[in-house]
Amino acid sequence: MNPVVIGIPTYKRPIMLEKLILSIYDSQINQDLIDTICIVVVDNDKGRTAESVIKSLKKKCAPPFTLHYFNFAKKGLTHVRNEILKQSLKFNPEYIAFVDDDEYVTRNWLNELVKTMIHMNADMVLGPNLPVFEKAVPEYIARWFYVENFETNTQIELVESNNLLIKAKFLNDHKLRFDSRFDQTGGEDTFFGVQAIQKGARIFWSHNAIVYETIPEKRATLKWVMRRIYRAASTFTYILKLKKAYVMLVRKFFISILYLGFGICSLVFLPFSSKHKYLGLIKISEALGGFAGMINIRYKEYATDN
Repeated sequence: MNPVVIGIPTYKRPIMLEKLILSIYDSQINQDLIDTICIVVVDNDKGRTAESVIKSLKKKCAPPFTLHYFNFAKKGLTHVRNEILKQSLKFNPEYIAFVDDDEYVTRNWLNELVKTMIHMNADMVLGPNLPVFEKAVPEYIARWFYVENFETNTQIELVESNNLLIKAKFLNDHKLRFDSRFDQTGGEDTFFGVQAIQKGARIFWSHNAIVYETIPEKRATLKWVMRRIYRAASTFTYILKLKKAYVMLVRKFFISILYLGFGICSLVFLPFSSKHKYLGLIKISEALGGFAGMINIRYKEYATDN
């Protein structure tokens, strides 16, 4: 049996955090796979906005779960994620799971991650993160929140920390941590994955390890999607520079030129309410983000509250 720590970074989302932890409590845990589960919450708010919620939820906590609260006031994505790793490893887990405070998990989520981890002798396992919109949005906005869902046990070469299980031994053996250069821009999990792969990590997908992400109304907008696409493209290009992957950088430059041209041509869809309505603007954003990353212009999406 395997002890697991579930690490949750949180920042000023006490209501969503409560929903997440209650969904974890409601999980159907296969105790042939998992014996103990420590939930480690690291509050990145110096005002400790999550503390009262955690105190209340501790009263509802029962085996196999334990709930632990830590405050880490130095704001930033890498700071809070590295603090989760630091605190989690003190519990000597076999595995550490990451899930975000604006998500909630399905009943077999953790079982599915661990099953794939064991079956494939993996170092990391990821699962799908499906959007749930606070208010109905048209398809031409909603489509940009969905990502590819692979078959279970598919080997992949990407990492996102919103639904992730990591083998603790791999972390300890390779002293792997999140890079502070991505503290305010995001992409720290992507570069974490790049480093892991360079160290030989075997990363697999678990199709049924589903979490749901709440998408608030203020994010379900064209402006937010364009910024996110721009940031992702600039971060990807920046990572290529860090890797000194110069051939891929040249390829990315020409792809960005193609995206720019394609995006301009696709502006013809703007007057229509089809799913392609904003395709042109999105591709232009992706092209500009690619160019920005090449000249070290980085969008600090997480420098302020969002």
